[in-house]
Amino acid sequence: MSQQSEALKKKMKGIFHLVVTHFDEKGNVDEAAIRKAVRYSTGAFQGEDAVFVTTGSTAEFYALTDEECLNIINIVVDEVNGEFPVLAGTARGGTKWTIELSRAAQDAGADGVLIVNPYYQLATHDGLYRHFEQTASSIDIGIMIYNNPVHSKLWIPPPLMAKLSKIDNIVAVKENTESAAKFYWMQRAVDPEDLVIICGIGHIMYPFEALFDCPGFFTEFGNFAPQIAIAIYRAFCNRDHTQLKELTDRIAPYFDLKVKLGARRGELPTVLSPYICSSGVSVYQSILKQSMEIVGLPGGRVREPVENISKQEKEELREVLHNIGVC
Repeated sequence: MSQQSEALKKKMKGIFHLVVTHFDEKGNVDEAAIRKAVRYSTGAFQGEDAVFVTTGSTAEFYALTDEECLNIINIVVDEVNGEFPVLAGTARGGTKWTIELSRAAQDAGADGVLIVNPYYQLATHDGLYRHFEQTASSIDIGIMIYNNPVHSKLWIPPPLMAKLSKIDNIVAVKENTESAAKFYWMQRAVDPEDLVIICGIGHIMYPFEALFDCPGFFTEFGNFAPQIAIAIYRAFCNRDHTQLKELTDRIAPYFDLKVKLGARRGELPTVLSPYICSSGVSVYQSILKQSMEIVGLPGGRVREPVENISKQEKEELREVLHNIGVC
């Protein structure tokens, strides 16, 4: 394992901050807005364990060109300025293009890359192994595997993850299971010296995974309510599970609203069970961006075909944020 990857693995803990992509009125990437938002979060997380994650799902990577992705990675690396590790989403459906974008992210100064399972074409166990092994051997920085079954239609099971964990430069997993049992068996299968397993879904799952000493969680709250994300992580560090539950109960109305607004638009046309894929997925990025606007930060619209919430729904969101003490 390269020295860079080893150093990154030691920093895989704390608050994994999901950086959003802002667009201007013409639908182009808004560099100034991204810089302002990243500066806000960088200041808010001073003294905390945090990792900045850009060009991933929340950042709408699927709606960005490679050139736009690289521009955004450069912006975030520049603004973070070495104060926190930066992970750049570089996943593409094919291995060749994943390697090329990962190399470009390395050249841009990213500390590591976040790579979701290959999507569209289903891959065998051997195909998944080759995909990550070939990418890892092509770069010097660390890889976090994004084990997201909803969006990739694939889930890497514990035995295969244990095998992948032995590959140099693969240092962590963003595990997006909604099952505490699956998280437990994944954690048991993998040597923690090889791979760090992080809670990918975040707040609602984290209190369960914290019981198994999961060292960090992904969160959108760093964009508009970093104090909540910090409080959740500190509760984990203090092993204060009562406080973790109280914080989860406090923010639950935000997630209730996400499901409510998604349901208004009807069930998603997917073969996945609604228990696996909530209709709230269709609006979560817009809700996040509008939350940023409500607290006085750049927010804006999401790119098609993802849903933007209405002005009336923004007022419903404002009330929820007020009730949970954000604004």
